[in-house]
Amino acid sequence: MSFYECCARSLPEGSDSPSRLALSARRLGYAGIVICNSGQSPAFRPEAASAVRGMDVAWGVQIRGPNPKALRSRVASFRNRVPFIAVSASSEDLARAACEDPNVDVLIHSESARRGLGIAAARAARQNQVAIGFDLSPMIRLRGSHRIRWLRSARRNLELARKFDLSMIITASAGSHLDLRSPRDLMALAELAGFEAEEAERALRLPASLLDLNRRHWLSPGVELL
Repeated sequence: MSFYECCARSLPEGSDSPSRLALSARRLGYAGIVICNSGQSPAFRPEAASAVRGMDVAWGVQIRGPNPKALRSRVASFRNRVPFIAVSASSEDLARAACEDPNVDVLIHSESARRGLGIAAARAARQNQVAIGFDLSPMIRLRGSHRIRWLRSARRNLELARKFDLSMIITASAGSHLDLRSPRDLMALAELAGFEAEEAERALRLPASLLDLNRRHWLSPGVELL
């Protein structure tokens, strides 16, 4: 099955090389992995990861911005360089700016965000086909009341995503091969967070569809160079 782990971080921002992450993801049953560093520095030995057989290793970027203007500028600068752009938003203004930009593939609501996804952002995400990403790593790391608060926020975002019929992605946001979880385990975590089994499965398949679309050569909206 074409399950993909997206938003993994490799050296120098993570603890492992891209090839180590790719090998571990293949062993766990993934068809592909997206390496999403912040773009501040080049990944360590990307050619080694691309040589891993049986794995589609894609290079993306996870963008953070101090304000909406800087965020949009960074997104525009990366759109023609990588086939996968994720935005991590820690405020309502940043989340709305990401959802209003059709160049963004997925919005990942930051664990530190004080408020969940807003209605205006959800409506913009629907209009611009921006997927909503659910980073499930807090469910593993957090304990007690911190985990409860995170679960409440995740479930509110999930309800809003369902209401506006938004595409969803789930990820473990792995910073090392030890952080990776198998597709089965990640779907089980998603169900604990409120996902239906079919929703969790679609969420693990969606990165493959996004990569396929973004790797094609578009001259303008709806016009492809074959």
